[in-house]
Amino acid sequence: MRAPHTILALTVAVLATSCSQPDTAPSPEDDPAPEDAPETTSSSQEPVSPFAEILASQNDGVVATSQTLADPSLETTGPVHESPGIVDHREAQVALDLLKMEDSAAKSLALTELFERWAKDDLDAAMEFFPYVENDIEPKRAFCRGVAPQLLEEDPERLLEITRKHWWQGQWEAYIKAMKKVAATNIDVAIDHYTTTEGGKQYPYLAEEIASHLTDDRSIAEAEAFAYSIERPESRGMAIRGMVKRWTRKDPAAASAYVDSLSDPDLRDHAIRGMIQQTATKDPDATLAWAKTIQPGKVRTDTVNFLSRQWSSPSYRETLEKLANIPGLSTEERALIQSALEN
Repeated sequence: MRAPHTILALTVAVLATSCSQPDTAPSPEDDPAPEDAPETTSSSQEPVSPFAEILASQNDGVVATSQTLADPSLETTGPVHESPGIVDHREAQVALDLLKMEDSAAKSLALTELFERWAKDDLDAAMEFFPYVENDIEPKRAFCRGVAPQLLEEDPERLLEITRKHWWQGQWEAYIKAMKKVAATNIDVAIDHYTTTEGGKQYPYLAEEIASHLTDDRSIAEAEAFAYSIERPESRGMAIRGMVKRWTRKDPAAASAYVDSLSDPDLRDHAIRGMIQQTATKDPDATLAWAKTIQPGKVRTDTVNFLSRQWSSPSYRETLEKLANIPGLSTEERALIQSALEN
């Protein structure tokens, strides 16, 4: 990972050599800069980041801005962009100059690096720059990529709202991480965000995460109500799975009775899968009995895979052999069990 101001230090070095050797500077295509390239003292052979390559083509005002960013003690000379609200930030001046350039992968990476460093130094100031990129697709995506890591640390709820409105490479990962943080710290916000998201984006994993927190921190009733409020069937099932998994840890008898009362076969299968996660090693016989009742399909295959791993040690061999005798196992399911028996 580059040290602070490394990119801008490279910029200054490239600018110095480009004046005396304009025909020898490598292009991004001829000499791409690897992310983990070590720094050297020879500027003529030094790997150059896209940030440096871009700024090297700019005017004297950008040179001065770059040097000031690298060394805040220097005075900025040359043209200054009069941009209300952000004119006092050196990073904003560099960003405005980058925005003048034509869109390219190098420009996007340069903006991403700038916004990431700016957000670490002053997140609020960096966020104020958003109006300058919101109507320009690629710079907006670079902005979101850059500020997302720091938003996750300082304001995951705000990051959630951004992931709902904007897309960028890495948006999915940022959304998952933000939802997990918010679910653990402000469950009501997580529920509101999840239930107001269109059905196709109500991801199953997150439904299980929220239901698990509700079961632990609130009540079974609230967890069940959340599950039944979900539009997407698979996600509803995963919420029930998460609820039953945590419920079994607290009160296995009550959880078992609830599972037995479910009339929807898909929800029942998910519930059994959740319960089995808690009982597999504590009560193998009861687990096996429940596993036998799961209908053929994805949940059963998932359950067989889980139990094959849980019962792979010699002490569970007899139980694993009983699992292999369940009628109607698919070829995939039998292979999973056989693999565990051979290990």
